[in-house]
Amino acid sequence: MFAGERPSLDGKWYQVTDAINSPAPLSTIPIMIGGGGEKKTLRLVAQYADDSNLICGPDEIGRKLDALAGHCSDLGRDRSEITVSWQALACVAPTHGEAVAELDAFLGSRGLDVGSMSDDDATSTRAMVPHGDPDEIGELFSERLTTGIDGFTVSAPANGHIEGRVALLGQTLSRVLA
Repeated sequence: MFAGERPSLDGKWYQVTDAINSPAPLSTIPIMIGGGGEKKTLRLVAQYADDSNLICGPDEIGRKLDALAGHCSDLGRDRSEITVSWQALACVAPTHGEAVAELDAFLGSRGLDVGSMSDDDATSTRAMVPHGDPDEIGELFSERLTTGIDGFTVSAPANGHIEGRVALLGQTLSRVLA
């Protein structure tokens, strides 16, 4: 429909005959596909997407990028045409101590009392959400850029609701991406 075609569909739940997209978009609408499935999702990225948002552990990024490159090669597409971001979590605060306190409060609201855990268990539980002051978060995300991704989409579930934290995260990551 974006190319002026008038497709028809006779599906189980939906039917349409000679669908019209009018008025047409003023410019090409970029397509982003998020996920990390190496067989289907990344093949669809290679075939159709302008952007990809990888949803995977940081240790899997390289393998996902290799899979995407393989699909691009199979389809005759230049992998560099696709902007790849990585979905991440972060809890940034002006100080490391504030970040830990805000993360612990978030975890507590989810039924995880890190104060009652052993030091090792508390450390591994907190490690699920990268946290720290701007220098710590900046260093961590700088390291992630060395994996070959182009950027990030970041969720701040622990403290994104606290005034100023989203701005602080934006300032921190803008320096990383500069």
